[in-house]
Amino acid sequence: MQYKVIDADSHLNSPPDLYQSRVPEKYKERAPRMVKNDDYDAWVVDGGTPRPLTILASAAGKTAADLARKLIHFEEMLPGAHDPKARIADLDTDGIDAQVLFGDGPMGATDPELRAVLVRAYNDWLSQFCSHAKHRLLGQAVVPMHDPAEAVREVERTAGLVGLPGLFVGDDGADYPITSAPYDRFWAVAAEQRRPVNIHIGGGSLRRRNLLFGQDPPPGQKEAFISIAPMSIAETLAMLIFGGTFERHPELRVVIAEGGIGWVAYFLERMDHCFEKQRFWAGTTIKEKPSFYFHRNVLVTFEEDEAGMRTYDLIGTHNVMWSSDYPHSDTTWPHSRQAIEKHFGSIPDDQRRAMVCENAGKLYRLL
Repeated sequence: MQYKVIDADSHLNSPPDLYQSRVPEKYKERAPRMVKNDDYDAWVVDGGTPRPLTILASAAGKTAADLARKLIHFEEMLPGAHDPKARIADLDTDGIDAQVLFGDGPMGATDPELRAVLVRAYNDWLSQFCSHAKHRLLGQAVVPMHDPAEAVREVERTAGLVGLPGLFVGDDGADYPITSAPYDRFWAVAAEQRRPVNIHIGGGSLRRRNLLFGQDPPPGQKEAFISIAPMSIAETLAMLIFGGTFERHPELRVVIAEGGIGWVAYFLERMDHCFEKQRFWAGTTIKEKPSFYFHRNVLVTFEEDEAGMRTYDLIGTHNVMWSSDYPHSDTTWPHSRQAIEKHFGSIPDDQRRAMVCENAGKLYRLL
């Protein structure tokens, strides 16, 4: 197959029977199940508070005003969010040849044993989903980062599954001390398998879930959270660099997914400045400037970021990948080709092809 556009970050929404049909019998009562209300459906996990389905997670094809409704029924989602045949049709509609897929995994479960069970069930479903067109659907196996040993076991297990060429540090995974020694085996195995580790927006210690999802968030908190979320992942990026993860594992590749790129050029300069002026005080151990490890080991994705495209040469043409965020609220679907032309229309053809296709194709071994 010839590839012209590879979407480096999109999403799946779990179908209602995903977990109940896959977890062992002893976990069925605690596993995620979907409950219906008059106005919306919700997931219940391990007897906890129901988590409603939000329109932000299934916003493709809707207007900004449509999002005011907030909560929805499962049947109102685009079928492409959970059905592989419909997904391929939506890719064709949008002129996308292949797509990197992120999903749910532990669904917010806090018990370590249950989390591991749910991650395994999810990854099995994801592999089955991608097997419908593994050359176009590139699943990212969820990694249970709450336990370093369990993380390694799942990376090794999923290496044998179809359609999972990358790894996904999920919604809360970047909150763990992933640069500490117990996690080093995880990074080593990922590097050995040549499977990039995607750290997606939503992780990192700056995520203030208690304020955002509380009963009465202070004025402006929701907007502030959504505005700053892409940049909050910078803390995790800096920890990986300064913590020596890339120095110890030079073959490792990490993707900062959905973080945008407008902040990256400045942040590289800032980290280098810190290295030059603060390394003796801080006890910094890495040998090269932080920007060296970024350019060798890290890629970043964006959907729409005109400010970032003005500095793409400082970030590095081989470090940037375009994405659509389908079907979430930042998505460019079904107008992705227009978004690409807007951002890349004046870029030389070889550099445009690198960021829209080749970087992702080489990373996931399609090219």
